[in-house]
Amino acid sequence: MTRHEYTANFHQHTVYSDGAGTHSELIRAGQAAGLDVMVFTDHNIYVPDKEGWYDGLLALMGIEVNDITQSPEHSHFLALGVDRDLGKYAATPQALIDKVNDIGGVGFIAHPFERAAPLFGEGKIPWKHWDVQGYTGLELWNYMSEFKSFLTSKPRAIHAAFSPDRFITAPFPETLAHWDNLTRSGQKVVAIGSSDAHGQAYSMGPITRTVFPYKNLFAAVRTHLLMPERLSKDVATAKQQVLDTLRAGHCFVAYDHIGDTTGFSFTAQNADDQMIFSDAATNIAMQGDDIALGNLNMLAFNISVPRRAEIRLIKDGIVVATERGESMQYMASEPGVYRVECYKVWKTKWRGWIFSNPIYVRAA
Repeated sequence: MTRHEYTANFHQHTVYSDGAGTHSELIRAGQAAGLDVMVFTDHNIYVPDKEGWYDGLLALMGIEVNDITQSPEHSHFLALGVDRDLGKYAATPQALIDKVNDIGGVGFIAHPFERAAPLFGEGKIPWKHWDVQGYTGLELWNYMSEFKSFLTSKPRAIHAAFSPDRFITAPFPETLAHWDNLTRSGQKVVAIGSSDAHGQAYSMGPITRTVFPYKNLFAAVRTHLLMPERLSKDVATAKQQVLDTLRAGHCFVAYDHIGDTTGFSFTAQNADDQMIFSDAATNIAMQGDDIALGNLNMLAFNISVPRRAEIRLIKDGIVVATERGESMQYMASEPGVYRVECYKVWKTKWRGWIFSNPIYVRAA
């Protein structure tokens, strides 16, 4: 199956909201970090005329919409690929989601579960409107949200500021569990991973430090997009390719800081090649796809990773197979929502490395 893989960051801030860098500075940092795609998501502001190709990097525009009348301002929503301000919809999440869909964008619930850092005046800003419908997915792993959760004391905060890579571990368990609950109930929910980059300097007494330069964050937690064709050099066409890929869930979340995940593959094929979706150009299902068990009630999963790792196959939130190595094959005979997690030991600790989007296995 031919595919083209691109690395992307879908959550970052500039001086137009609460970030420290200009659009040009973020683009240069993204190029240095090896990003192929980035989307600017300043709070409640759309900045025109920034989309384009910049020496191999596709920069697109989005917005992180949140209701400024709330304290703290919970329920943030990433509206990607939009073309206008959407702040007036912030107080009504369902109306916001509907509008994003109406104008052809895609929407993701940002940092859906959060932990406060009260010693530093940081409250938790989770998503509180789980009765909404029509959103594309959620931010499974938000680097800065995880980092904030480690600021439980001043000594620990100093340690984390100077050695953040000794702390960052994986998505929050509650986020993974809620995602599984949503997909198990029949909802398709696409997962992305992002940096939530701000590039700001922080001070503690006489110590001032830019803890997370944009370049560092852009090389850490990110989303890999899997496309049947190369990104077009026409910006409008390339933008549509990115949005279509996200809608389809043809992507995975990766912590590339501990090892390049390029080449990860998770596919499924049944014995009689019965795909549910009618426009399939192949009889192999990939992440985000539906596939039928077929008349023989037998399905083969194939998983491969670029480096040795602990590979876990998960069905409806439960681990059904584990193997350490560079590949796994598994025969399934039950419908369900199947996804993959991969872990590696890095700096003496097991850490999340790859989190796939699901393959949805339906009955024959």
